[in-house]
Amino acid sequence: MKNKKNGFTLVELLVVMFIIAILTGVLLPNLMGARQKAKDAQRIGDADAMRSALRMYYKADYNAMVVALPTYMPAVPEWVDDTDPDIDFDYVSIDPYDTFTIRFKLESASGEEDTNSQLKCGVTPTNGVYAVCAN
Repeated sequence: MKNKKNGFTLVELLVVMFIIAILTGVLLPNLMGARQKAKDAQRIGDADAMRSALRMYYKADYNAMVVALPTYMPAVPEWVDDTDPDIDFDYVSIDPYDTFTIRFKLESASGEEDTNSQLKCGVTPTNGVYAVCAN
């Protein structure tokens, strides 16, 4: 009489679970980094759009901009060395208002990209901060 073997042995199931656990451990951190980079890319795109909108508004009617800009986009206090984690955006405008700098924190430091953006705007480089200016 033959024994019919239906299903998997305990060892086979444990090996498969172990392989799945290893793959999850390796892939999950990479996926989390991709999410942060996607958020950073969205922030950079939004800041570029904001720069373009401010430049077009300035060229359209300077006097209206002088009156309206402080209402619609008040300056946010500048952060100092991450002492206040709640502040992650900085807008500085110099009269005339067509000269401005927008800085914001990135979730994952981009390396040269964020440093170069700050140097272009004449801002002291800070790790993990991206700058957009009207230069």
